[in-house]
Amino acid sequence: MSLPIADAEQILGNRFGEPAKPPTQYVIGFKTSIGRVLALHREANETRIWFQPPAPPRLDGVTVMPNSAKNSNLDGPLSLLNTSSALRVEIGDETALRRFLDWYDSLGGATKQAPPAKMDLDPSTFREAFSRFQRLIAANDKGNAFTNFQEGVAGVWEGYKPRLRDYALRILDVNGWSENSIGSGAILQHTIDAIEIQDSRTNLTNNLVFWQNRFGHANRDHRVLLEAVTSPNLRRELEQLLFGLYRNQADEGATFDHLSELTGAKYPLLAYLYFLKDMDRFMPIQPTTFDRAFRSLGIQLVTLRNCSWENYQRYITALSEVRKALTTISGLSEARLIDGHSFCWMLKKLEDEGNQDPKSGGKDAGRILGGREKSIIAMRLSVENTVKNSNGQIVQRTVKNKEQRMTSAELDKLIASLLDLQDNRCALTGIPFQFHGPDADKNLLPSLDRIDSDGHYEAGNLQVVCQFINFWKGDSDNADFQRLLLLVRGIEQ
Repeated sequence: MSLPIADAEQILGNRFGEPAKPPTQYVIGFKTSIGRVLALHREANETRIWFQPPAPPRLDGVTVMPNSAKNSNLDGPLSLLNTSSALRVEIGDETALRRFLDWYDSLGGATKQAPPAKMDLDPSTFREAFSRFQRLIAANDKGNAFTNFQEGVAGVWEGYKPRLRDYALRILDVNGWSENSIGSGAILQHTIDAIEIQDSRTNLTNNLVFWQNRFGHANRDHRVLLEAVTSPNLRRELEQLLFGLYRNQADEGATFDHLSELTGAKYPLLAYLYFLKDMDRFMPIQPTTFDRAFRSLGIQLVTLRNCSWENYQRYITALSEVRKALTTISGLSEARLIDGHSFCWMLKKLEDEGNQDPKSGGKDAGRILGGREKSIIAMRLSVENTVKNSNGQIVQRTVKNKEQRMTSAELDKLIASLLDLQDNRCALTGIPFQFHGPDADKNLLPSLDRIDSDGHYEAGNLQVVCQFINFWKGDSDNADFQRLLLLVRGIEQ
């Protein structure tokens, strides 16, 4: 027999205190000691609780339920439960409820109850890096010595970031947001406009987020925001998170991880949104460059493909240690967090632009011995296997099942909307399409591509690409194919 709802409500109240918002006839919700929220469905026949991911381990008396339509009473502080990622459990008895609450109330405590451990930054390693930085600055500034990050080459290169943030905040206009506008698209449009900044009058371009369409819609960091404009459920979900982040004091860690899930773990996008919120606590990120900078400083941190709140906290802590080193070791008495960010960024960019310091590595640095020989052997084995398997035998071919999960009219409408969204450009390369006509280049005609080659022809799994790109991609993983295309263009992600 299920635990009576009245008993469950009393246990929740005794444990967590006052509800997170005034209860309704349908829902009562609470906030845990680490800022996570959960809510009890007061009208269900059994004791059922909404909660934030992840799913719990196997607990006696606790049954994870299929996701279902959410409740409009899950708003305000409980809005994180009114999303597609929120979960539900059914509770069997009082012991099971307490077992579940013990797990949920402790979840994430290791990352939220205390700041992450400090990154180790060896003073001698930093002094060597800073000396190299000074020589590279002088070489780029006609021999002028580095003084601070507001003057000289450093000021020219990096001084735009606070100005860009101020400009973006005026566009964002969070003080004009209201809960009534959630779902309308207004919050989303303000956010998109605060990302797509290119203003020649103020000489400001947002290069902290990869937002421009020159390499294809699929490669834009804020692609999901653009697609949400015409997707009501996703639009509401994103606007609830954005409202909570900027106006409603929502849990920053839970919001970060939820946004990461919705946006495809676009680290530069999320870091930029948090940078807009608070420049004293949050910084932008380009994982490849900063990982290389951290390695040169002896900091053991990898951010590439690690877009999570825990990783982002460690990233900020690493920059804080660089800021402290700039203050104590290099004598910049009032170094800011953004100066630590600028130092790491400029150090690697200056080295990449051909001013490599002779003391930074030997002549064979980065060389992988034996790679050529291994590649030759691998290619030979591949040819041998191909010849061996092409000896006239009959090979059964398995054809993947592909379904068209919409009517012909709906598919026409979807393709037209995709072409509009992509600005008539290939989603993966940004190359403008040519359309059917006597002079059209067949390779550049638009072709409908399934993002997940194992999936079906349905909304959310389609993009329009050039015919030659569709041929090249074949059944390849979409994200990996994007990565390879960008590498061809000399862009690391």
